Amino acid sequence: MKLQLSFVIILLLISLVLFACSKKTDPTPTKTFTTAPTIAPVSTTTSTSTPDPCAPENISSEAEKVHKLMREFDDAALLASNTPLDQLNPTIANLQRIRRDVEDLRVPICLTTLKQYQLAHMNTVINAMLGFLSRADSESLNQAIALACQQHDQYTLELVNLLGLTVVAEPTTNSTPGTPAAVVTPTFAGLYVTNAGSTNVNLRAQPALNAESLGNMNVGASAAVLGRTDSAL
Repeated sequence: MKLQLSFVIILLLISLVLFACSKKTDPTPTKTFTTAPTIAPVSTTTSTSTPDPCAPENISSEAEKVHKLMREFDDAALLASNTPLDQLNPTIANLQRIRRDVEDLRVPICLTTLKQYQLAHMNTVINAMLGFLSRADSESLNQAIALACQQHDQYTLELVNLLGLTVVAEPTTNSTPGTPAAVVTPTFAGLYVTNAGSTNVNLRAQPALNAESLGNMNVGASAAVLGRTDSAL
């Protein structure tokens, strides 16, 4: 009897151990998923306005970019007009370089006409210089001078209008009643003559040795060209 009781107790103990083992947690790790927080986009749009280059407060600075090259060209043309014939090539090349700078310059639409007048004048001056270099006839050179002068005047008037300025004519001197006023031909911008001799030169009212003397041109002095006669050298 005692032996049977002991066997029953052992069976109960084994049953309890097996039941406890069956309650252990499964060792397989559990994956945990974490959802990243969603960040709402922040608007960084800022309103910017591009200044109008043609506005009255801006057009002066824009026109100055164009006129700066015009002043440089006029200075170079003056130098070219006082350069000996056999040394003209480098000075003409410099004029062409300035013209290319103008061609490459981007301007607002309000300055388009100003740039067109500027380029037209530069082209005429350069062609006149090349014609002089190749000893073109005097009539062709005179026509080029007159055209260049006209184009320079167009450029100047356009610039004045853009800047809102007023052109005031110089007052004329009083003349004798019945005497027609003298008409002065505008000068060819950048073309001058210089007395490179060793003595002063007489300036006369007409291209003749017996014409009235108006004064002298001193040695080294320069004068703007107004025109040229067919018989001029």
